[in-house]
Amino acid sequence: MREGWVGREVCWRIGMRIADLIGGVIVLLLGLVVVYFSSQLEYYSEFGPGPGFLPLWVGICITICAIALIVNLLRKHGKAGAFFKPKTKEGLKILLLIIATFLLLPVFGFSIGFGLFAGVTMRVMGKHRWIGCTLTATGIAIGIRFVFAQWLSIPLPTGIIGW
Repeated sequence: MREGWVGREVCWRIGMRIADLIGGVIVLLLGLVVVYFSSQLEYYSEFGPGPGFLPLWVGICITICAIALIVNLLRKHGKAGAFFKPKTKEGLKILLLIIATFLLLPVFGFSIGFGLFAGVTMRVMGKHRWIGCTLTATGIAIGIRFVFAQWLSIPLPTGIIGW
């Protein structure tokens, strides 16, 4: 009876390792796609960084992290852990916040949308007080607006609110 349980656990660990590896490859492909499409945009304009600057570097960072994940998975033979690791729920919360942010960008615009994303993420993940989250969200929204729209003269999506 004990041997059957051990066999199932080994199969489970192998399955989870394969799932982690597939996830790493998907993230690697995502990073490569971001790099490819952002390289089609103008990297540098006459006034400074162009529309392809930030997505290119984000894609490069995603690709590097995915490669590191895949290498780490391949190096640790048979040490796969449980599928729902302690931080999995927090990662899913962040993923849902990112999706909500992108869905609400047409309403709030880039500056306010990412300010809200930062404030809500602080509250959900870090259990910070509302006043600190509100001040941070406001500071980030104003900072993004100032840096990109005023200082670099890069137009950002404004949304219905217009900011």
